[in-house]
Amino acid sequence: MAPHVDLVLGEVRLIDLQENASLRASFLDVQAPWIAAGVRRWLGLVRTDGAWPVFVLAAWQSDAPTRLLGTVVGVWAPQPIGRFDDLLETECPDGLRGAARPQDGVWHFVAATVSPQAEGLNLGRRLVGAALDWMTLHAPNARARTLSPAVGLPGVAALLHGTDPIRDAVLHVANAQGQPALDILRLHLGAGATLEAILRESRRDEARSGHVTLRFAYDVDTASREAQKLRYKAWLERRARQIAAGSVTALQDGALWQVENAQDAEVTAA
Repeated sequence: MAPHVDLVLGEVRLIDLQENASLRASFLDVQAPWIAAGVRRWLGLVRTDGAWPVFVLAAWQSDAPTRLLGTVVGVWAPQPIGRFDDLLETECPDGLRGAARPQDGVWHFVAATVSPQAEGLNLGRRLVGAALDWMTLHAPNARARTLSPAVGLPGVAALLHGTDPIRDAVLHVANAQGQPALDILRLHLGAGATLEAILRESRRDEARSGHVTLRFAYDVDTASREAQKLRYKAWLERRARQIAAGSVTALQDGALWQVENAQDAEVTAA
């Protein structure tokens, strides 16, 4: 797909996802990587009568509104969720259902997913940005979080020795440019988030992440996110300097590196 394609990013009504067969099929096509990995219970949230308030944002070509190219789903809770599976195994304690739109509390972004057809459009970050814009309009007093599977974490953690290989795999393994080994960190930290929590044994369906969820915190204020992007860039540069100086441990014959603390507090929430 050409980079200049005329894209629309907007909300998709839950009722339309239930009743419009073409739109529903397109939504499920975008979620194919999750479904293929056995991660599908969360799809039960995407209903007008679902157990928690939910919104869906999607991207599509302007001339093909039922052929989706990417999605992000927001799930509301009164407080930050500490275990992803609580969304699937319990109900909202406030009694609010899928179509509700509370303006405070916490909206959690899940399933930021992009079709292979949209490769090269930076659509993952654009969808997250659209979700934050949605909050500015519809939930101005709410906080923004993500609940993101740490796909690839078990393989990276297996390279390490120490008291906490999971945390080290998340924060202290980098490529030669200092970038995190896990793609999900690049997506959210690069978009101006901070890593708020590593939630272990959080999602039983997601073996690719070792059942770990990473909860990222976003500031809804654009200027604050831009400032955080600069802190992330400086963090990467410090890590790259450590690698260039040789004050690191080589992993996978130099494909990855275990770095020291490069002022991690700059990219992690207090």
